[in-house]
Amino acid sequence: MNTKDNILLGRLNVIDFPEDFPAVHYTCEKKYKTVEDMQFHNHFEFGLCLEGQGIFFMGNKMIPFAQGNVSIIPPGTPHFAQSLDTHPSLWLFLAFDPKITTFPTEDIVPNIVYDKAMEQLLHLVADELSSRTDGYSFATSALLDVLLIRARRLNADAPTFFTYSDGLSSVYPAIEYITQHYPENIEVETLASLCSMSLTHFRRRFVTVTGMTPLRYLLVMRLRMASVLLRRTDRKISDIAFDVGYNTLSSFNRHFKENYKMSPKDYRTAEEIKF
Repeated sequence: MNTKDNILLGRLNVIDFPEDFPAVHYTCEKKYKTVEDMQFHNHFEFGLCLEGQGIFFMGNKMIPFAQGNVSIIPPGTPHFAQSLDTHPSLWLFLAFDPKITTFPTEDIVPNIVYDKAMEQLLHLVADELSSRTDGYSFATSALLDVLLIRARRLNADAPTFFTYSDGLSSVYPAIEYITQHYPENIEVETLASLCSMSLTHFRRRFVTVTGMTPLRYLLVMRLRMASVLLRRTDRKISDIAFDVGYNTLSSFNRHFKENYKMSPKDYRTAEEIKF
């Protein structure tokens, strides 16, 4: 992506670490955000989604997340998490200076994973940093090494929504709108208007940037969000279908099977699929 067109460079976010030990943890809600909220930092960060679901923007990629997912954010990675205003997500974040660990971090890539061991380790680190009892710094460093090792082992590509080509800025208003309104009925004319383009030019430009038509993009987003909810929650399939924008369960089942080559019920229990 050309620098002049890269609207996802982000702004530097610097954490004021305690002088005695450069590691902190905190919880925060994620609601609606825009590309102007994109940030990067010079520390390493792990995140754990405690509640809710949404989209994680990492550079020019969009990755789905839900409760139990872990974010892996190395230094210098532009990113932000976004959830619907009506359904905010809750996150536990752990930020630290890589100098307090012994395992190398250079080859660890940004990712969104589901790993039960990492989830438990993040809670343990948060407990150590909260209690600050005797030996907490040694315990935290050791736990962080284990987290980094597991992150390195999970170096496979995340279940990405989309990877964008050059020209993202020209259609980003439409992409942002879809991200916040995908459960609703969206007209292509509305998206074109948001980008200040004619309908014909918008459709052509959108395909160039995303590799698919606006309606196909919307369909893929709905199904991907449904796939995450199927794997990461025990909610009824009919409720999931409604929440991602389908009016009937039959149309959801048909579209899902066309795209994933199995029914939503089979997808939920398929052992080889790992989110």
